[in-house]
Amino acid sequence: MYKTSLSSRSSPYSLRRQIIIYLCCSLFATITGMMGMSSAFSSTLSRCNYHPISSPYISKLFMSSTTIRSINSNDTNEINSDNADLFQQRSDILRANSKLSLAPMMEYTDRHFRHLVRLVSDKTLLYTEMVAANAIAHEREDALLPSSSSLLLDDAGSEGELSFDPSYLLRFLGQGHNPEGASVLQLGGSDPDQLFLASKTVYEFNQLSRMHQQQQSSSSSNNNAPIFCDYTALNLNCGCPSPKVAGKGCFGAALMQDAQLVKQLTSSMYHGSQGSIPITVKCRIGTDEGYQFTRDGYNARSEEEEYQSLKQFIETVASEGIVTDFQVHARIAVLGKNYSPADNRKVPPLRYYQVRRLAEEFPELNISLNGGVETMSAVKRELEECPDLDGIMVGRGWMSNPWAFAMSDELLYTDGQVVADSTRPRNRMEVLEAYGKHADYEEERWDPVKIRRFITKAASQLFAGEPNAKRYRIALDEIAGLPKKLMKEDPKYIESQPPLSELIMDAATKHLSEEVLYRTPKESYEQILWDEEKAEKRLLFVPIGGDCKAQAEEKQSFVQEWQQLRKEDEMKESKLNSSM
Repeated sequence: MYKTSLSSRSSPYSLRRQIIIYLCCSLFATITGMMGMSSAFSSTLSRCNYHPISSPYISKLFMSSTTIRSINSNDTNEINSDNADLFQQRSDILRANSKLSLAPMMEYTDRHFRHLVRLVSDKTLLYTEMVAANAIAHEREDALLPSSSSLLLDDAGSEGELSFDPSYLLRFLGQGHNPEGASVLQLGGSDPDQLFLASKTVYEFNQLSRMHQQQQSSSSSNNNAPIFCDYTALNLNCGCPSPKVAGKGCFGAALMQDAQLVKQLTSSMYHGSQGSIPITVKCRIGTDEGYQFTRDGYNARSEEEEYQSLKQFIETVASEGIVTDFQVHARIAVLGKNYSPADNRKVPPLRYYQVRRLAEEFPELNISLNGGVETMSAVKRELEECPDLDGIMVGRGWMSNPWAFAMSDELLYTDGQVVADSTRPRNRMEVLEAYGKHADYEEERWDPVKIRRFITKAASQLFAGEPNAKRYRIALDEIAGLPKKLMKEDPKYIESQPPLSELIMDAATKHLSEEVLYRTPKESYEQILWDEEKAEKRLLFVPIGGDCKAQAEEKQSFVQEWQQLRKEDEMKESKLNSSM
């Protein structure tokens, strides 16, 4: 099992006492340094098992960016060749998988939902929900051994045992029981020091992940759970308009008002990750800084002025060459009013042309469009209308119907042809079977009472729009509440319950037809296109004073035509199968 170091830590000093000790140590260090005794002083501190910088209070009060960089001077002065190679490899993966990305969404894009999306698509670039840099820095502080500034320790067990319990940090950084492929960890914060430490923690966990996997493969006796923390890139959140983030937190979309600070933050992230992980920025086309937002007032403002402000932000952040990838939400963020995130998604109008112009004027940068694109057909349309765009970021569409994007790899990367070496599930029945393995693994490792609802939530929209999909969701909700209910009655009842994977499969087979469960991605996409076309025609059939009878006849003939085409396809398929 993991060896935790928390119990061996010396007891904390009071804040006043820590400050006095820190000041005395600093004064003594200056004197001994002048006398050539600095090394002796360091060894004395080490024997005393006291490291003043390791205190969270002292760290907060006294540590500046310069102090952190001096402590980690070996990390930031030079980027070694191995890290440079890793950076290039990840940059190539990032560029190769940017055509469609899963937008970061709080309480949705956790590791469970990302695992489900990866079962649906091999190529989609996955974004985590935002993780606060100060939370990682705080948990890092708790995990560090006294007098240590790194999680990479020389005394890791010979059989893969770690010198600390990684579970707390894995709550923020973990990727489940399998590698996620192309994925991006989004960080939130406005403090360069905290973002430096958060990025350094990701880098160190990446190293630990590789080391732990190597040790597990070479030792069959090691029963520790694997650590997966191998992100393709880190992303700085400059787009969230939530009052908790952009208001009290002073980060998110509020950062767009200080491009120089954003450049400093991304530099800290780059150096914290040892130059091994690409840094990207998600932002909006602007904010309401300098005026009171109203719809009419905003529409009357200069669009050219808005674009020039966005352009200046992008140029400033990209000026050091660290950030070359931007995901731009095509709305402004209204921060001057108490707007909720939902209001900021609906009230400010979308201005795709501002993002398209950005992509056209900065071909050397990787620009992705975000906002209002919710279907696979809309993704294709936006990429076709503006070839300079490198990708489309989709959030609500994935969340509301993940299976609607099951053909995304073929449509965006192979011109509709089936990917030859793909190991993706061929239908939603196989998706649930694969997801069940993830569900059982998670419940074995974590408390079902706390985690089950998150696991079932990720799979709840897999059959959106299908007959009896609501009954399936209700069944999942009941399954999610079972551990808590049984715990109140008798904890022993939980152990007698079937695995979660079996419960999920039972819910699907009980309420959903075989036709739905075994429908292929291609068949589902064709039906979605049909539904979209039908919806467009329905809009055309509602003129004022229109002939209702004629509309009904038109719709009926439209349905009959679709049914006839389906029958013909099925007959062709059955002939092919019989001839084989």
